[in-house]
Amino acid sequence: MPARPLDQKTKILYIEDNRENRLLVRAVLEAAGYLIVDAEDGLAGIEAAIREEPALILLDINLPGVDGYEIVAILKSFPNLVSTPVIALTAYAMQGDRQRTLVAGCDGYIQKPIDVDAFPRQVAEFLGGKREKVESRDEGVYLRELNQRLVYRLLNQVEELKRLNQHFVRRASQLEDLHHSMQDITSELGVAPMLEKLLGGLAGAIGTTSLSVELTGPPAVTVAAPQNAVEQPRSVLAGSGATPAEDWTEVEWKLPLKIRGRSLGVMTARHVLPPGAKADEEQLLKIVADQVAIAAENARLYEGVMRRAAEQESLVESGRLLTGTLQVSEVLSRLSELVRSRFGADVARILIISEDTPSVFRLHAQAGATRTARETVQHDAGDDDGLIGWIAKHRRPLAYSDVLTEPRVKRRQWLESEGVVSVLGLPLFLESELVGVLNILYRTRHVFTPEELALGEALATSASVAIRNARLHEQTEERLRHTETLLAVSQDASSTLELTEILRRTTRAMVRALGADTGGAWLLSEDGSRFVPIVGYHVPKELLGTLETANIKSLDPRVSDWRRIEGPVYASHSQDDPRFTHPIARLLPHKSVLIQPMRWKGVAIGGFALAWLREHHRFTSEELGLAEGIALQAAVASENSRLYEGVKQQMAELKRTQAQLIQSTKLAAIGELAANIAHEINNPLTSVLGFASYLAEQIPPGRPMREELDLIQEEAGRARDIVRDLLHFSRQREFIPQITDLNVVLEQTLGMVRRQGALDAITLEEHYTPGIAPVEVDVPRIKQVFLNLINNAVYVMKDTGGSLTIRSSASGDMVQVEVIDTGTGIAPEHIDRIFEPFFTTKPDVSGTGLGLSVSLGIVQSHGGTIEVKSELGRGSTFTVKLPARPGAVVAEPDPDL
Repeated sequence: MPARPLDQKTKILYIEDNRENRLLVRAVLEAAGYLIVDAEDGLAGIEAAIREEPALILLDINLPGVDGYEIVAILKSFPNLVSTPVIALTAYAMQGDRQRTLVAGCDGYIQKPIDVDAFPRQVAEFLGGKREKVESRDEGVYLRELNQRLVYRLLNQVEELKRLNQHFVRRASQLEDLHHSMQDITSELGVAPMLEKLLGGLAGAIGTTSLSVELTGPPAVTVAAPQNAVEQPRSVLAGSGATPAEDWTEVEWKLPLKIRGRSLGVMTARHVLPPGAKADEEQLLKIVADQVAIAAENARLYEGVMRRAAEQESLVESGRLLTGTLQVSEVLSRLSELVRSRFGADVARILIISEDTPSVFRLHAQAGATRTARETVQHDAGDDDGLIGWIAKHRRPLAYSDVLTEPRVKRRQWLESEGVVSVLGLPLFLESELVGVLNILYRTRHVFTPEELALGEALATSASVAIRNARLHEQTEERLRHTETLLAVSQDASSTLELTEILRRTTRAMVRALGADTGGAWLLSEDGSRFVPIVGYHVPKELLGTLETANIKSLDPRVSDWRRIEGPVYASHSQDDPRFTHPIARLLPHKSVLIQPMRWKGVAIGGFALAWLREHHRFTSEELGLAEGIALQAAVASENSRLYEGVKQQMAELKRTQAQLIQSTKLAAIGELAANIAHEINNPLTSVLGFASYLAEQIPPGRPMREELDLIQEEAGRARDIVRDLLHFSRQREFIPQITDLNVVLEQTLGMVRRQGALDAITLEEHYTPGIAPVEVDVPRIKQVFLNLINNAVYVMKDTGGSLTIRSSASGDMVQVEVIDTGTGIAPEHIDRIFEPFFTTKPDVSGTGLGLSVSLGIVQSHGGTIEVKSELGRGSTFTVKLPARPGAVVAEPDPDL
C-alpha cells in the first residue's frame, strides 16, 4: 500500500447492511480519530475498497446478495488489497463461525455487539499488525465446509443467469419504450442543455459505462453523460449477485449522427458485454443515435430561430433607445446594459476616443462590475499589441476565446486582475471615422459564433448612430445656447451706455458661457501705450489690489503680439506655453487661458482675458466663435459708449458756450449801461470836484469849512475812481494775453472791491508770495474771475461777518491763487453742480447762476483749472491755477485796465 501522509487520518472501510450498526461504528471510530468509509452491500464495498484503498476493512458476514465469505475472497484477489487486513465483524454466534471467517480469508474476528470501550483498541491492534489464524488441525474441516458453500452458491448463480436472460428480453422491450419517451425532450433547452439531459437518461437506461456526443460546428458542441449517470456496474448481472465472467469485454461504438444524409457528428458509447451480445447492443445504439440526431437537429433549429428573434428584439430595443433620449451618456449607458444582457456577458464597456488626445480612449459607459474602473486606455499610433490598439489599427472586430493565451496581447495586467477569459472588441465608426470601441468581456471561456459577431456589429452600428445623433443634438443645443448668450449680451450691452458697466456685463457673460473660473476686461489707453484693467469677474480677493493698479505696456513684445493678432490667443496647458509668461499672467495659478482681442474697424481697442484655475479646458471652435461674437458686441457697445460720451461732452461744451454767450451779452449790455451812467455822472462829478478844488484854494487850511471841502474832494475823487473802474471793467475787448504779475492783478481787483465798501464788514488777509513767476493772461478777464470769487465770498459772510484770505503761491509749473472764506460752506449735494450754468443757491433776485460757470470757462481758456474744497458751516476754498511763465518779462501795466 502507498505510504499515507503524516497529517492524514487512517481510513477504515466498514461493509455493513444495517444502518444502525454503521452509525454506531462510525461514531466510535471517528471519536478515536479514524476516517470512516462505509458501504451497505458487498458490491458497493468492493467498489469502495478499490476506490478508497483503506488501511483496514471491517466486514459483516451476513450480507444480502453476495455474503461476506465471497466478498473477502474477491477483495483478496486484487493485488493492491492483498495486504489490507480484513476483519470479520459479525453477530453470528454459532460454533465455528470464527474459524470459518479466518479460513475464508479474514485476518481477524470481532463479535457483535461490540464493546465500545474495547473496540478502538481492537482495531488499533489489527492496524498494528495483529493477525488471527485457524489451527492447522481444524483448517481442513472448515475449508471443506467453505468449498461446499461456494459450490452451492455457484448453482444459485446459474439459476440467476437464467433469470438474467429473461431480464435482457424484457430490457429490449424497455428500450423500445425508451424511443417513445425521448419525445418528451424539448428543444427549448438549447443543444447543449438538451443533450446533457438526454444523455444522462440514455446512459442510465441502457447501462453504458460512458456515453458522449460530439457535434460538428458551427457551433461545435461536445457533451458527455454526467459521471453519476455512467458509473454503472460493469455487468447487468450485478443486481442478482453474479459477477461478469473473465471473457466479458468492454466494447466502444462510434455511431454517426445524420439527418437526411447530412452528418451532424458522432455518438460514442462504451459497454461491458458478454460474448455474443455485441450485435444486439449495437442495433439498439443505432436506434438511439438516430433519435439523438433528430433531437440535436431540432434543438439547433430552435436555437437558430430564437437567436434570430433575440437579434431582432435587440435591434428593436437599440432603436428604441436611440429615440428615447438624446443624451450621449444616457444612450451609451442603456446600450451597454442591453449588450451585456443579450450576450450573457459579465461586463460590457464603451470607450470613446478623447477629442483632445486621439491616442486615448475614455470610458463613457459600463454595464457589469469590475474591481478597478480603468477609465482610460492609451495606445500608440501603429501599435497593435493591445486589444484597443489592434482594433484601432485594423478597424475590424477582434474576438478571443482565451485572451490571456494570445501572444499578441501584451498589456494583460488589468485583464488578469479582473479574471477576464474571453473578449469581443467591436469598433464604432462615424462616417468611416473611428470614434470608439465596444468591449464585451467574459470571466468564463466563451466561443464566439458568427451570429454573435453579426449581432455585435449591428449593435455597434446602433451605438455609432446614437453617438452621432446625440452629438448633433448637443451641437444644436450648444449653438442655441450660444445664440441665446449673444442675444442676452447684445441686450445687456445696449441697455446701458456706461462703459464700465458694458464691460462688466460682457465679461460676466463670457466667463459663464465658456465655463471659466475668472476673467477680466482691458482697454487700450488713449495714447496706445498700455492696456488698462477696467473690470474683473470672480477675481481672487488677494489679487484685486495688484490687478487694479496693473498696466500692461503695449510695447512689450509679448503684448504687442496680442495687438497684432486678430483672432484669440489660447492654450489648454497655459503654464507650459511661452506666450503666457508675462508677470501679470503668472499672478494666477492658471491651467488654461484665453485672450480674446476686442477690435473695432481693424484696430485693437482692448480685450478679454479668461482663466481656468482648477482643471485644463479643451477649447472648441464653437466656443472660440462665441467668444469672438461677445467681444464684437462689447466693441460695438464700447464704441457707442465713447460716442455717447463725446456727444455728452459736446453738449456740455455747447451749454457752457451758450452760457458764456449769454453772460457776454449781459456784460455787454451792462457795459453799455455803465458807460452811459458814467458819462452822466462824470459831468456833475467834474463840476463838484472842480468847484471843491477851487474853494479849497480860496480857504486856507485850518479855516472853517476847509475840512468839509477836503472831505468833498476826497469822496468826489473816490466816486471818480469808481466810475473809471466801472468803465474799464465793462469795456468790450478782444482776448489779449499779456505777461503780468498775478499779485498786481489781485491788488487791483481788491482795490476795486474795497472802494465799493464791500469789505467793510469782514476781515481781509492778503498773503502774496514775492517774486512769483509771471503768467500770461488776459488781465480784464482774469480780474473778472477773481472779482466773482471775492464777491461770492463776501456774499456768504455779509450777515455773520468773517474773514477773507487771498493767498498766491507757486505749485509746480503752475501759479495758484486761493480765495478762502469762513462763511457757511457748500452742501455736499451741491458741490458737484456749482460750475453748472444757471445753478445757484442765491435767491432769484440775487444771482443768475452764471458767475462760476463763466469763471471756469475763462480759466480753462487760459489752460488752467479751478478747484474747490468746502466744509459745511466752516467755509470754502477756491483755488485758481494758471500756467506759469518763469523768466518772462512783465509788461508795463495798461493804465486803462
